[in-house]
Amino acid sequence: MSIITIRTQCRGCPRITRTEGVDKDKLQEFLDRSGLVQELFPLHNGEQREAIMGYRSGYYLCPKCWPEEEEVEE
Repeated sequence: MSIITIRTQCRGCPRITRTEGVDKDKLQEFLDRSGLVQELFPLHNGEQREAIMGYRSGYYLCPKCWPEEEEVEE
């Protein structure tokens, strides 16, 4: 088991979110779509799991930009 730190770039600002303590094997399972983020990373909080999902999808909004995006949609 190898533990890594991933960096996810916010699409709304230049902020880069660092998510530490990510199991590389579990991340590969997630990237291969072999499991759900909440099942593979139960020790990470919601914001960290959002960053992990953004790492896979290429689209991520940091906690500061997320509420601003919701206001634009309304």
